[in-house]
Amino acid sequence: MKLPGKPPGTLPARPTAKPPSGRAAPVVGDAAVAGALQNAGMLFRARRYLEAADAYRAVIRLYPKLPDVHNNLGVALKSAGQVAEAIPCFRRAVRLKPDYLAAHANLAAALEATGDLRGGLEHRIDAWRLEPDAYEPREALVRALRRCPYNKAHPGARAALAALQANPDVDQQALSDPAIRLWASHPAIRREMETARRGFPEKPAGAGFKPITTFLADELIVSALSWSIVAHPGMEAWLTRSRAWLLDHAVSGNLGRVDADWLAAIALQARAAEWVWFETEEERDLLIHLADLHGRGVETPHRALIRAMYMPLETDPEIDVLYREAGAMQAGDTGPRALLLRRSLIHPREEWRLGEEVNAAEVTDAVSRAVQSQYEDNPYPRWLSLSRRPRTTIGRHLGQVLALQQPVRTEETLPRILVAGCGTGRHALQTALRYENAEVLAVDLSRASLAYARRMARELRVRNIRFAQADILDMDSIPDRFDLIESSGVLHHLDEPMRGWRVLRRLLAPRGLMRLAFYSRRARMPLDEIRRDLPDRGDMMKRVRAARRRTYGLADGHPGRALLRSADFYAASGVRDALLHTCEHTVDPLWIRDALEELGLHFLGFELPDPAILTEYRRRNPDDPGGLDLEAWDVLEADHPDLFLGMYQFWVQADG
Repeated sequence: MKLPGKPPGTLPARPTAKPPSGRAAPVVGDAAVAGALQNAGMLFRARRYLEAADAYRAVIRLYPKLPDVHNNLGVALKSAGQVAEAIPCFRRAVRLKPDYLAAHANLAAALEATGDLRGGLEHRIDAWRLEPDAYEPREALVRALRRCPYNKAHPGARAALAALQANPDVDQQALSDPAIRLWASHPAIRREMETARRGFPEKPAGAGFKPITTFLADELIVSALSWSIVAHPGMEAWLTRSRAWLLDHAVSGNLGRVDADWLAAIALQARAAEWVWFETEEERDLLIHLADLHGRGVETPHRALIRAMYMPLETDPEIDVLYREAGAMQAGDTGPRALLLRRSLIHPREEWRLGEEVNAAEVTDAVSRAVQSQYEDNPYPRWLSLSRRPRTTIGRHLGQVLALQQPVRTEETLPRILVAGCGTGRHALQTALRYENAEVLAVDLSRASLAYARRMARELRVRNIRFAQADILDMDSIPDRFDLIESSGVLHHLDEPMRGWRVLRRLLAPRGLMRLAFYSRRARMPLDEIRRDLPDRGDMMKRVRAARRRTYGLADGHPGRALLRSADFYAASGVRDALLHTCEHTVDPLWIRDALEELGLHFLGFELPDPAILTEYRRRNPDDPGGLDLEAWDVLEADHPDLFLGMYQFWVQADG
């Protein structure tokens, strides 16, 4: 899979420095300082960070030009909480050794911790350029690009984004937001976006709105529109207004010269959003007029592409012509028009065939059947790419995502993994790609979702996974036992979540692990205002648009507006899953505590999106550095109701 975009210029030679870790970097130095360095290292490992810093300073007084020692001094100071004091140490290290990857990464982290996101980004770029194929510098750069504000042009960020967009091992969804914000930092584009947002979505665009279509020549924006769901309210307003303008001028014959690939990129984004954008009665009339012109033989430039911004291309009257064009495409053609044809005409046929190959399972539970029906109509989530990382063991992964105070015994040789409720396969395929020698079984209620998952598995060449249709409630009788069971955002959609959890518990091997995710009762409360009095039946797209309109109408500062930052809000299936689900339960940490006690499972910790959350927990609970007290988490969440906006995501383990 080749993505659009060009890599930056010549990259520096790869360095000999190793990537950063939680430890001070080793030093190859004079024998005379070996004892002092050994002592400093021992003090550091004993968490006597300030004493270690003094030991490193003593070495620096004798040997001021050892970059490793300056870096290690910075690590010790940062570990002691003296981040500002650590920054000059890291700067000195990279001045002495410009290709010192670990020092660049440490300096970036320190600058980010003090709020200098732009400065941090510069050194994330430096670290990544030194090892462009290494996972850790690359993913750290992606995170920095997402966090950095773009009030003006940033050539370094632009070059990095272009290279990352061309990398098939990078999740393109993660690049969407920085690409849009960097693109919109251009003053003229910012003005266009502000004009588009006036009165949106309640009022049509004013007479002064005219999209500057030459802006779409930017490879950053073409790639973002082609390979992600753009989660940006200003961009949605601009695209919605631009689509209406293009339709109006196409019908009137005044469209002028517009590049077909730009139009195809907008159509690709409309398809990714499942045509959820707001439209007016006037636009619907113009679409009818456009079809009439075609029926009378009037040539309308780009008619099919503009129509594809409003409805599936596979419903176009010239479908036979489009199929012939799709059949003549070269396999390596990944331009926007080719992508549109492939996703509209070829992929649906593949998924239909793959869905027919899935052995049908009878779903007997009434709520499960209703949920199944929802996901047959709206497979979720829609996704286009994944981030690939070096394979690891379950134990090493746990050490990276949890604040473990001691190692967890796990099956590392041939782990058997169950993903219960895999949807369209994104999570399941990430799991299959993550763990060494793993064999993954992924099950779901929806054949449409499973067909999408199977197609993506083939496209990504993931072979250690098999898919099956099944209801969790009916899996009690299978003989398999699993070393790891993952069920993210699934059990809370059952009629009785504990009933499903009990089934999964019986499928867990001794010392087996579970990774689970549930909706937070407190975090979901603001959404009740959006859902209140919405129709619970009728045309689903009308219901989805009503929910979106109400979300846009929330006052600034309302916690429900957090949805505007989620890609789910910008696609019909995502809105239905988040706001209009057939069945939904919410829980709190005390519910989780009681459930674990009943099931005989031990809490290992939450996966947290921000390390500052654990820092605050530890400040309040210094005797529990691992964050294992669910009652204490309940107290913390009561003070910060949006703490688990993205669900409680946690790990548990069974007895041996």
